[in-house]
Amino acid sequence: MSMFDSIINEADEKFNLGAKAGTVLSALLALMTDKNSGGFAGFLERFNRAGLGDTVTSWIGSGSNMPVSNEQLESALGEDALKNIADQTGTDYGSATSATAFLIPRVVDALTPEGEIPQDGDLLSRIGGYLNGGAASGSINAVGNTAGAVSDRFGNAPHSVGETVDGNDGDDSILKWLLPLLLLGLLLFLGYTFCGKSTPVVTTNANVNTNAVNR
Repeated sequence: MSMFDSIINEADEKFNLGAKAGTVLSALLALMTDKNSGGFAGFLERFNRAGLGDTVTSWIGSGSNMPVSNEQLESALGEDALKNIADQTGTDYGSATSATAFLIPRVVDALTPEGEIPQDGDLLSRIGGYLNGGAASGSINAVGNTAGAVSDRFGNAPHSVGETVDGNDGDDSILKWLLPLLLLGLLLFLGYTFCGKSTPVVTTNANVNTNAVNR
């Protein structure tokens, strides 16, 4: 059993989350490794800016981990990030916030066994090893997918190509360029047919005139 498995089980028992405990952890790891927010170091810096520097130091150091309250977590990460975790994991805001506050000290402690903040490459390797029993690449991809969902808090996700084609807007755009092509094709067909039929007639008249002169 990996260290993350133990943390997930603790969160499940404390908050009765069931399988959602692992989903909350995945969403948290995605937030911790989000490069748009400065990665793991940037994540910890949020707590420093919120006046929780000593708390962060306790998580990284070898001593006991100081807890973080829901209010402190909201101050550091913001309500939008926590609401997004709740939405992505299918839990209510209060449960998601409490579980995240419970997980963060333990996860940071697990990711800093030497008492130092790891580099991004080392961090992703550790996350992959914990989540997938050593299959780091698959776990990194899974966390990356969750990170994409978490980053949607900055704006609505764009519609997929399939949604555009299936929607009314897609139908209108198709008709806008399809109808002119159909009309052009029809005109070319009529022109070809007309020219093809008129050529033999001209040739016949020329032959008749030639015969008349010869006589």
